[in-house]
Amino acid sequence: MNNINNGMIQNTAISEKDLNHAVTGITMPEQMADALLADCLHAKHTRNFLFRYSRLIAAALAVIIFTAVGTTSYAAYNLYQTKNLMVFFDYGISQEQIDAIGQELSAISGLYSLWFKSGDDAWIDFQQQYLTEDIAAQFTENPLKDSSSYCVTVKLNADTNTLREQIEQIDGVRLVNDLNELKEAERSSSKVR
Repeated sequence: MNNINNGMIQNTAISEKDLNHAVTGITMPEQMADALLADCLHAKHTRNFLFRYSRLIAAALAVIIFTAVGTTSYAAYNLYQTKNLMVFFDYGISQEQIDAIGQELSAISGLYSLWFKSGDDAWIDFQQQYLTEDIAAQFTENPLKDSSSYCVTVKLNADTNTLREQIEQIDGVRLVNDLNELKEAERSSSKVR
């Protein structure tokens, strides 16, 4: 049994010796290490254009991607604003006349959707956007009761200007604006104040 144990111990000692030899054999010779170190210190790899300007190229690609995404988003948002029209009515118009205008609008081809926004809904939206609760509570009547409108979405393949002219010809329609014009009017009225 001692022979077996001694054999194992000898095999273990040989294995460690072989392992040490293998580890020292893996390390590179001094000449090769010196050459590698000299190459790294002299930065020969920077002669390649991509390595030398990799950060600049990455920054340029990021700018190009952000510009493309931003421009596309802006174009889509602008298209959204010009394809959505608000149709306002003459003052003092009755609900029956408003309903008749809605039926005429729904008969126009090239419209994607149509929905009615009452004066009460317009007042609620205005209060939420521009007034505090204290100021809104001081109003006893709805000052926007005559601000009912139809929100019209124009199909992408339809000509918005042609449809707009057609809508403006309907009896009882006072004004047709797209969302860009409404925001511009909002900005100009806030500058006057």
